[in-house]
Amino acid sequence: AEREAAKAVQPEETPQYNAEAGEYPEAPPSALDDAWAEAARLFKDGQIVYGIVTGWNRGGLLVRWERLQGFVPASQLKSIPCSAEPEQRDQELAKWVGEELPLKVIELDRSRNRLVFSERATIWGPGDGLKLLESIVPGETQYGYVSNLCEFGAFVDLGGVEGLIHVSELSWGRVSHPSEILKIGQRVAVHVISVDRENRRVALSLKRLHA
Repeated sequence: AEREAAKAVQPEETPQYNAEAGEYPEAPPSALDDAWAEAARLFKDGQIVYGIVTGWNRGGLLVRWERLQGFVPASQLKSIPCSAEPEQRDQELAKWVGEELPLKVIELDRSRNRLVFSERATIWGPGDGLKLLESIVPGETQYGYVSNLCEFGAFVDLGGVEGLIHVSELSWGRVSHPSEILKIGQRVAVHVISVDRENRRVALSLKRLHA
């Protein structure tokens, strides 16, 4: 999704973004070097920055910060668009264009033109997510709070990392919607199915605690 994000259409007032370079062409090389160096420092320190939303695709939002363009995955927004219908999802994402969002850098790789931000991470402490990703192990039980409910499952904030309980992992019985079992803000114990540290994805299960 991050790679596709760079190809999304930008508003007319936004300078043309160079998808191959990962940068805006009007910026001198020294300014770009400084921007990437600052992004790396912010990533290390876990500091909050502010970016302007310039566009979107179905994976999330495009944001401009300093001389660089980054991407905010939909799952990293405080209010996650959950519609399964593409047109409705696009409408939900489009409402952010022009907004300034508080963000934290959660992934950075200049060689791959990747600068990924999170709005949800602004509620976590510095380094919380990295520490958890390093320590979490498939098969163990973790505790967190339900942060959002969608047709396809429930997002759980584990304390710096978002995990997803797919609707099929909520119960051994039939579940039409996660709201039948969970509520936003509810504290839950979850079974860790798998951990993708590179993409910061954690698959969770509720039903496997009651096997």
